[in-house]
Amino acid sequence: MRSCFLVIISYYFIVPFVVLQASSNTQGIWEVLDGCRLVDSPINDGDSFKVRHQDDTFIVRLYFVDCLETHDTYMDRVRDQARYFSISETEVITAGKQATAYTKQFLKGEFTVITQSIDARGGKEPRVFGLVSKDGTFLSMDLVNQGLARIYGMPTRAIWPGGLSAPAYLSRLKQLERRAQQDRIGIWKQATDSQQLVGLNHLSFDTENKRTSDLGSAVHLAINSSDKLILNTASSEQLETLPGIGPALAADIIAIRPITAVNDLTSISGITLKKIDAFRDSVLVNKPQPPEQTADFYLSDLKTYLNKTVTVIVSSVTPSELDAPQGFCAAQLYTSNDGKSGGSITAFIPNELYRSFIEYYQNHSRTFTGLLFKRESNTVLVYQP
Repeated sequence: MRSCFLVIISYYFIVPFVVLQASSNTQGIWEVLDGCRLVDSPINDGDSFKVRHQDDTFIVRLYFVDCLETHDTYMDRVRDQARYFSISETEVITAGKQATAYTKQFLKGEFTVITQSIDARGGKEPRVFGLVSKDGTFLSMDLVNQGLARIYGMPTRAIWPGGLSAPAYLSRLKQLERRAQQDRIGIWKQATDSQQLVGLNHLSFDTENKRTSDLGSAVHLAINSSDKLILNTASSEQLETLPGIGPALAADIIAIRPITAVNDLTSISGITLKKIDAFRDSVLVNKPQPPEQTADFYLSDLKTYLNKTVTVIVSSVTPSELDAPQGFCAAQLYTSNDGKSGGSITAFIPNELYRSFIEYYQNHSRTFTGLLFKRESNTVLVYQP
């Protein structure tokens, strides 16, 4: 299966994202600059700041992360970040100032900059991509852990001295981000409607299982999940989470399936319209058809769409923890159509295209066309030009 997959990949990547690749492919030698200090400057923010190392002064732009804007000079960026987190433009500015303050505190005293002196572009002063560490902690990880940055932007293309590969580092960042999302830390406290939280329902349910009783967890799944309880497929235990429904009434509901309308439940002795009204907003008779051109739409009908070319509308993209074949990175595509969430699916991207791929699909509602392909137990998308 692995060899078959690689053959398909090589075929469908004959025409890669040529127009999206970074203009600079030249990389220098890694330098570890110990004893750096922050230079006070109006350009300093959460992910970009001026530093001094010995007699040199330059601006560092952090690899891997993007903090929010601190003012409305670049409104296109502010709007993009507001869409990403589903927060207001005013909240973007506030969060950006919080990240700036956190970075300034982190950089007090001496710290280390690890860089290849790759031009980060922006302004007349020297500006390079880099990693910043202090007392064994990377600033980029700390910002994500505090919910003050999104995983976005330039990753490294090689392992830095004493560091991790880019996929391994991104995986750690993703774990920290999920923890911040679950605990509603920093920006995530306001970003409750963000598409970035779409995949957390199941993860949150697993966490609740460790903290609450089975009944409490069932209520969390049935009511707080983005999917309502489906009367025609729900288990007895799920039905019993509805107000006024015990084991006997749950069994009666299962017995009269298929149900064509919620009010049909009144045919069961002991279920009145008043009782139905108590849970009407929490149930559906049948699961609705997923929005077209979304992951859920195609995954719900693999018999029709597997091994065929499909197009999804991408609402956001993040690194995926799914193991990718050698030479590739995995990206998680979150899909939606006309404002309706449509689930997510993994896409495998060649290492050399990964950064430009992530940047391109940060813009909301761009489409992705690929082959819907089964790899081991996972269904993925393979890019097709």
